[in-house]
Amino acid sequence: MTGPVKPPDEIEPGGLGTPVAPPATDELDPDEVPDELLAEFSSLTTPYCWVITEDLVARYDGAEPSAVGRAGPEAAVAEDVREALTAGRFFRLADDRGRAYAIGRLYDPSGENEQAPLNDFGRDTWDAERIEYRFEGQWQPV
Repeated sequence: MTGPVKPPDEIEPGGLGTPVAPPATDELDPDEVPDELLAEFSSLTTPYCWVITEDLVARYDGAEPSAVGRAGPEAAVAEDVREALTAGRFFRLADDRGRAYAIGRLYDPSGENEQAPLNDFGRDTWDAERIEYRFEGQWQPV
């Protein structure tokens, strides 16, 4: 059973409609999962997984084979690819002049495999020379 609804100026601190300050997180980085929790949050069968979501060279006319859907490393299974697609960071493979070849997503819980899509696939396929990640709406080189 609920009581009468109070006007907003009568609601006590912490009550409905009153902003409450979030707990202090000076020691927490919201972009990192502590090492001891990585296995709990990741269902990967490999240390990382990447997948190409856009082939900027082949386009959509079918004149060149598309790399869309290519994933790595070779041992990655369908569930790894799903994890990369849903939780991965956006990356772009490009040359030193900024010409982009492909866009994809990388899921790398350890943070130690940022160059993997470039090394596993981009260099051999397009002679890509760098990998960039989206940060605040802009592509940033690693």
